[in-house]
Parts: sequence; structure tokens; C-alpha cells
Amino acid sequence: MTTTDTDSLLGLLLGIPEAEEFLAWPGDFEPCRAGHGEEIRLPSGVPLQAIAGDGGGGTYYQVGVGSDADRPVLYAGSEGEGGLIAESLREALELLIGLPYWQDCLPGRGFPLPGLEAEYRSTFHDLDERRDRVAGLLGLDRPPARDLVRRLHACVGRSVPDYLPLGANGGVYIPLG
Repeated sequence: MTTTDTDSLLGLLLGIPEAEEFLAWPGDFEPCRAGHGEEIRLPSGVPLQAIAGDGGGGTYYQVGVGSDADRPVLYAGSEGEGGLIAESLREALELLIGLPYWQDCLPGRGFPLPGLEAEYRSTFHDLDERRDRVAGLLGLDRPPARDLVRRLHACVGRSVPDYLPLGANGGVYIPLG
């Protein structure tokens, strides 16, 4: 099953309690929280569509207009950091399923991937089984963690200057990596 528009993919997610639950925790991606504390914009003026929020007050956006799920996904944190994290909503969901600790994998953070995995496995003993089920229910791939980190770093690296959010007062957000 391939879902190609944002509303259908988010609707599918919200219609499957197991997927919604996993993406809420440990993924920290909740479509019901799709509002940011302040209005943000991109330097280019390209519109942003809020699609989900996290427990810390950050917001996930799709860049551009339309219903196409292949638009890039940008994250804006509540502490003034932001940038691209995925080339599409599908890739963002794959990232959140495969690396729910994606923020610890950002360039310059220095957290070793095996240690992060071990920490999550100690909390979620059935982590891989849950990842596989949720990805399957949503029709998503399960790329290896190292591939997800490479994709994340490539997106973050493209953030400056065009995809670095500006706050309502014109202040520039801090790049994610």
C-alpha cells in the first residue's frame, strides 16, 4: 500500500491505534499537537504546513503547499532550533519509527548509535517487533539505522540558509546540526 498524500497518510496513522501510539511514544510525533508556540516562516517565503508536534513543544512541518506527501519535512523546536529532517513525510515517519531518538543522532551530538539503541531496547523490550508492525501497517520501509542517520544528516546539511526557520520577530533559528 502506497499512500501519496499527507492527509491520507496522517489519516491512516490516526486510524491505527498501534501506529498512533508508537509514533506518539517513543516517536514523540503527535498530529493532534500540530501547533507551534510562535509563528515561523522560511527565508524564501515558501509556506509551511504544521502536521504534528512533540511533547517538548516542537513542531513538524511539511514545506510548500498542496497535499503531496513527498514535500520535505522540517522540525522547529521550542528552544529555537530547526531545519529539515526528511525529504518526505514517508521518510520522516521511517525516521521516527527507526530512530525515535533522532535528535541525539544529529551532527555534532556525538551519541553513539549502539548506545542509543541499547538504551531504548532496555525500555522497549519488543522494540524491533513494534517497529516492524507499525512500518508494515503504514506501508513504510524499515531502512537500517545507519542509513536513517545518513539521510537525516543529508537533510540537516541542506537546511542553511533556505530551510532555516525565522521566528515571528525575524530571529533566525539555530541549525539542527
